[in-house]
Amino acid sequence: MLITRKNRHRRLQYLFRICTLIAIGGIIVLLLPKIEGFKYSYQKGMLWKYETLNAPFDFPIHKSTEELQAEIERVGAEHPPIFVFNENTAESQIKLFNERINRFKSGTHEKEFNAFLDKFKAIYEKGIILMPAKLPASKVKSILVVRNNIAQEEKVEEVYTLKKAYSELTAFANSLKLPQNVKENIAGMNLNDILKQNLEYDANRTKAAVENSIKKISPTQGMVRQGECIITKGELVTPEKYKILDSFRIEHEQNLGSTEDKAKISVAQTVLTFIAIVSFSMFLYYTRKRLFYNNKDFFFLHSMFLLTIALTSISYYQQVNILLVPMLFFPIIVNILFGVRPALYLLLGTSLLCSYYALNNYMYVFMQISAGIIAIFSLRHLQRRSQLFIAILLIFLTYTLVYGAFTLIQEGSLSSIHLVPIMFLGINSLLLSLVYPVLYIVERIFGYTSEISLLEFSNPNHPVLRNLTKKAPGTFQHALMVANLAEEAIYHIGGSPLLARTGALYHDIGKLYNPLMFIENQTGGINPHGNLDFDESAQLIIEHVTKGVELANKYKLPTSIIDFIRTHHGRSKVKYFYYSYKNKYPDKEVDEAIFTYPGPDPTSKECAVVMMADAVEAASRTLAVKNEENISKLVNDIINSQLQDGRFANANITFQDVEHVKLVFTEMLVNVYHARIVYPKLQKKS
Repeated sequence: MLITRKNRHRRLQYLFRICTLIAIGGIIVLLLPKIEGFKYSYQKGMLWKYETLNAPFDFPIHKSTEELQAEIERVGAEHPPIFVFNENTAESQIKLFNERINRFKSGTHEKEFNAFLDKFKAIYEKGIILMPAKLPASKVKSILVVRNNIAQEEKVEEVYTLKKAYSELTAFANSLKLPQNVKENIAGMNLNDILKQNLEYDANRTKAAVENSIKKISPTQGMVRQGECIITKGELVTPEKYKILDSFRIEHEQNLGSTEDKAKISVAQTVLTFIAIVSFSMFLYYTRKRLFYNNKDFFFLHSMFLLTIALTSISYYQQVNILLVPMLFFPIIVNILFGVRPALYLLLGTSLLCSYYALNNYMYVFMQISAGIIAIFSLRHLQRRSQLFIAILLIFLTYTLVYGAFTLIQEGSLSSIHLVPIMFLGINSLLLSLVYPVLYIVERIFGYTSEISLLEFSNPNHPVLRNLTKKAPGTFQHALMVANLAEEAIYHIGGSPLLARTGALYHDIGKLYNPLMFIENQTGGINPHGNLDFDESAQLIIEHVTKGVELANKYKLPTSIIDFIRTHHGRSKVKYFYYSYKNKYPDKEVDEAIFTYPGPDPTSKECAVVMMADAVEAASRTLAVKNEENISKLVNDIINSQLQDGRFANANITFQDVEHVKLVFTEMLVNVYHARIVYPKLQKKS
């Protein structure tokens, strides 16, 4: 029955993983664009390595993005601004001018005054303009003047500015054959108060006209006829040839849009996607079995795979430049939580699939993998915020160098580097700073613990450690020693030293409930166990494990730290009281469960090392003579005993690792208990 239940559980586990792979793979296939990939790979400045390519159909030559942008800017700059002729302004100002000159108009000079009025009318008929500040007057050569909803182009020099109108009217008045006193009266009229612009700039009409002109810009120039040679084998891909090849690729992809074509593409994409995902799963199976068999970890890591593809797909579905998308975001999170190898394999698998969205896919893959490797190794142990920003700077520099190198290959010169892609790469790198807050959210949702969180928990001012210092100072000193031993050992055999140290600091927090039951907290030679039976004492000692787990849950400590509390004694026995009980009652049957810790045994390298350090440190205090020989024998005896009892059978630790740990513990304990010089006493003078 037990075997059947285990088999059923195992089948369910495999079914869960298979369903996860199918679901995530299916979503990725849906996210990939259903366009046939172009079978030719080409770069500017490279030789054409395929056979001579002839055009299989007629197709237009598409303008490059730079050419289209330049043409759009030219149309916007050259399009004449639109001004509306204001009839009311002209009439009112002519009327005002007429009223002013009637004050000193005389019958003898009627002809001259009428000529002056006609001149004023002629100026207003042509129009007076006040050029807006946003329109550079030196660059505007002509304008469109709208009269009665009919636009007519006028040269700028043919219309009047306020200054030009004033100058012309003043000169005309001086040229008239009028008495001097009349001319003085005209000059005193203050023409500046009468002159007012009647050509008003219409920004909305101008904008609409420019947009309409831009829409008329043709995205193509010239044609390539069917059968015409596009490029020959061994020919250099010049910028002109590159443009034609790009045009052929665009037309080739647009012409393949039938349902049958899309079905074939979907099948091919499914094969590629599942090769990438299954390869990632195989890596976990062969190198990180713990992650593969843990359903939460398996789902999380494959979700990161999916989210990386989904994030990059924004570039296709939202028409965002792919250089803006921070593809390294989720591989960095995986690196911080699970280490270098899972992050590296995630990076490789996702980079290959994400390149499907990039036009220059070879450059994109090279750029992401090289920057990703820099990111992964610079953030192996993220313990300070400054590390993240240094990594972001290194990522940006790598991006820039790769982009510059490819530009040099394709264009033959660095002078053609555009600032916009560099700016996009800079924004991409800066977006990676959001890893810090997102990491906190991921830890809370999935219960993971990063080294940043471990640093917070290892702070002696944490409430649990503060209570341990006050209520059980001997236990706290023991925990510090265990932490030092475990941290140094993990440095030598590999693993997370910070996790080992933090777990060691908390492994005995259950002793807070009854600190005087433990010898390191007893003072004055009083031992409460003297009044208790051996089985009662054993239960009180064992209780510190279960109480420690309760306290850890109360303070919401992460599972990774609680594991140290559960496993630091594993399924071992409280040997002092167990042996004492058997010696006292040799003929009585012993219920071994009473003297056995609840466990489980350690399942990680860090937990196993803390178990060793805990036992060795406690026993080392009992040595009468603490020299190297005695310490070495003690360390070997205790750890060998744990090995024989099978305490490390479930942990990913090797015999070679165990031997290294013994050497580290011996060396550190010898240094701790080294002989000290005896200071001489000061003798009194007789």
